[in-house]
Amino acid sequence: MKKSRLTKILVEGDEQFLQELVSQVEEVESIQMERKPSTGLVMVKTRDSVSMQPFYMGEILVTECTVSINGKFGMGVIQGEQPIRSYQIAVIDAAFNAKLPIVLKLLPKIENEEQKIRNKHLKEAAINAQSRVHFDTMEDYNDKS
Repeated sequence: MKKSRLTKILVEGDEQFLQELVSQVEEVESIQMERKPSTGLVMVKTRDSVSMQPFYMGEILVTECTVSINGKFGMGVIQGEQPIRSYQIAVIDAAFNAKLPIVLKLLPKIENEEQKIRNKHLKEAAINAQSRVHFDTMEDYNDKS
């Protein structure tokens, strides 16, 4: 599983789901806290839609944490002040980086959570589509008469 896909699932996933994964990893491995969860500011880079030039839009508050399992590091960074969630993301990241055998047991659960997230997005898109306003141009309006 690619790191970007895993990160998206961990960031958007349910809190209970994350806690369950972390508990399973903690049962089989000892986790070394390298850097306790701490808040910081990160510059948000975006692109101007007219000139297509990159610029920094501003700063966002993030919480970051670093742990290690068997000498392999894992890092969790999440928007806002969420120390527990940043720790959980770091543990799962370290488990994947250390290529722990338990990762194979976690993959079906992670993929199931990805499907739940996808379904949630589809429901939200359907709700948004219901409220979409359809504009007719005057020409189309006159053609119907």
